[in-house]
Amino acid sequence: MIQNVAFQRKIIYLGIMALLMIPLYMIGHPAAGDPMAPNSTPGGKLSQLRAEHDLSQAELGEIDPASESMKLATLGMRGVAANILWSKANQYKKTENWEKMIAVVNQMAKLQPNYVTVWEFQSHNLSYNVSVEHDDYRFRYQWVKKGIEYLIQGTKYNRKEPRLFWTVGWYTGQKFGRADESKQFRHLFHDDRDFHDDLNNYVAIDSARCDATGKPDNWLVARLWFNNGYDIVDNLGVPIRGKSPHIFYADGPKSRMNYAVAIEAEGILDEKAEYAWKQSGEEWRAYGDRQVPTSQGLIISLNDQEAKEAETQRLNDQLDELAPGVRDLLRDARLKSLTPEELSAYETALEDIRTPEVYELHMLARDKMRITARDVTANAPADVRARANKLTERIEAAAENAVWVEKYRTNVNFTYWRTRCDVEQEPQTVKARRHIYNAKQLRDDVEIEAARKEFELAWTEWADILAANPNLMEQLMADDLLEDVELYIELLGQLEEKLPADFALLPLLQMHGAISDDMIAAAETKPEETKPEETKPEETKPEETKPEETKPEETKPEETKPEETKPEETKPEETKPEETKPEETKPEETKPEETKPEETKPEETKPEVNDE
Repeated sequence: MIQNVAFQRKIIYLGIMALLMIPLYMIGHPAAGDPMAPNSTPGGKLSQLRAEHDLSQAELGEIDPASESMKLATLGMRGVAANILWSKANQYKKTENWEKMIAVVNQMAKLQPNYVTVWEFQSHNLSYNVSVEHDDYRFRYQWVKKGIEYLIQGTKYNRKEPRLFWTVGWYTGQKFGRADESKQFRHLFHDDRDFHDDLNNYVAIDSARCDATGKPDNWLVARLWFNNGYDIVDNLGVPIRGKSPHIFYADGPKSRMNYAVAIEAEGILDEKAEYAWKQSGEEWRAYGDRQVPTSQGLIISLNDQEAKEAETQRLNDQLDELAPGVRDLLRDARLKSLTPEELSAYETALEDIRTPEVYELHMLARDKMRITARDVTANAPADVRARANKLTERIEAAAENAVWVEKYRTNVNFTYWRTRCDVEQEPQTVKARRHIYNAKQLRDDVEIEAARKEFELAWTEWADILAANPNLMEQLMADDLLEDVELYIELLGQLEEKLPADFALLPLLQMHGAISDDMIAAAETKPEETKPEETKPEETKPEETKPEETKPEETKPEETKPEETKPEETKPEETKPEETKPEETKPEETKPEETKPEETKPEETKPEVNDE
């Protein structure tokens, strides 16, 4: 009887499970056939929701049978399995068991193919952390490439993740072009035909060839990957996750700029370099025309700052015409309300302020003296106040737009790069860089004097360029030209010389704190080094002070005594008994007896020097 009850329960449980399978199937069964075909079935509710929100594997990327099998094999414990694999990967990294680490990383990707962080983290681990563990740069190059290949594999499973495409472009450009071994990495990349063939399946590698060498350049390949990410956002409407739009869109044009910088550093200094900078400028201006949202929801374009500022000024002028004299009256009233300390600080220019207290008072006074359009409107005549309110709204909108454009411009250094693209394509700039390149080559060949001449020709060109474009001094020189100036200073040191006092780029060095007072002082003492006679009178100065203390009236006869001793070189011995105090210094000056007349003449009586 008991056995029959247990058997009956089993039958009931199996029946309930079978019944539950029916609604589960109705809800979760997949779609069948091509969705566009007339005889296709949309699948269950869950399948329809995945298709509607682009969450199905077919919508996200390729379907990998091995990946799907691993998901099923974990029996709903995929998270636990992923954590175990992450721990194993870290363990194999610490023990430098690279082969097992690669195997675990690949398993992790199969288990979580649509988890973008897996691809980003592990690719960074391979390209940045594992690669530096090897001594030979060729091995480091291979590991950097493995990290990029791992990322590219992730783009196959996540075709609508612009961040992955952006990351591939970032690694291809920065890791090959900015690492300590960038010179070797770039050459290896140029000649890596197998890698080029693989990349050609994803980007048009032929459009990324250097004009001078005809080989693919890593910076131009990076630009193609950035553009692929931009296409996903622009054409598919996919949101940008984890990155501000104005920064996301800036790296593509900057890759072409980095390409121009790289080929110039490698000696390509002709019309090809000018053309590279011209293309960079065109892409940067196109980027400036792109409309990007701000964090406040305002849509701006980085090229609009000047136009918005001009519009703000024009509207303010209209407001002043509508309410004449109001702004001046407000200014006079607020000026009178300032305390004497605030007034003094307000009238002091910012560059002349030396203490924090005065600076604080200056800024406080500026805030009090700031007169807005809203202030003018509030004090405008009643009959024009309605029109003034409308003007004020337009003024505030234009001013707000200009402020946000300026903030976002600062984030990407927009104005600087725009100016640099214009300047770098000028023949004078290319000529200046050619002189620096030649100087470096001559320096490596230990032709010091020839290298010095090339450097000096470059400084002359750069001084003219910076005079015409002073805003370039803020960053360009800190990243680029200052390093060349340091090489020039080292080269002068080999010649036992210091930086000239009239060095053309001295203001640049002072702006960035790249020169010390010792260098400037040493440069100013060069004329004294050419006249050794002038250095010795400084040693005899104590001799002159002693007679001044004891016999102030005898200083004048001392000036005539050297006149008597000049024609007679034997008289210095006769003067010794007459002057008892300078006996300590005379034995030191017995060797350069012939130079004694020259020592006294420059300081005491210049006409005597002219007579000689």
